[in-house]
Amino acid sequence: MKKYNSILLLFIFGLFFNGSCEHKEGQHFIIQNNSDLEIVIEFDKSSIAKNTRCVINQNVVTRREYQDFIFARMIRPRSYKNFEKIKVGESLISRPNDTLYVGVFYRADIDTMSCEEFEQQFPLKKEWKITMADMEAADWTLVYTPEE
Repeated sequence: MKKYNSILLLFIFGLFFNGSCEHKEGQHFIIQNNSDLEIVIEFDKSSIAKNTRCVINQNVVTRREYQDFIFARMIRPRSYKNFEKIKVGESLISRPNDTLYVGVFYRADIDTMSCEEFEQQFPLKKEWKITMADMEAADWTLVYTPEE
């Protein structure tokens, strides 16, 4: 019985320290989608606008790889997503003088355009060029609002 009590206490103790509502540096990297369409986010160390390549070539990847990509990078309309799991915030924290580029594409464009069409038209909707200081100033949140 003592063993179970110890395990229970360790579990509760762990929840207490890991469940804190305080923001810890690098815990979140949020992108808010204020549009009526699903958006897909692309991250790169260089300008996404200057590198007009296909975000994902559906002819080369398997259906499962495509679904994983969409699941990891898509944000539903009028919602937000925390990209902490792909370590974006940690990347900026570990290299605070680096710049990160964040691009926004509509999922409909990715789903309907061939790779050739995508590269020719390159339907980039927004690009942010950010540093750690920029993200700290914005409380680690970027907001996408479509231009009208």
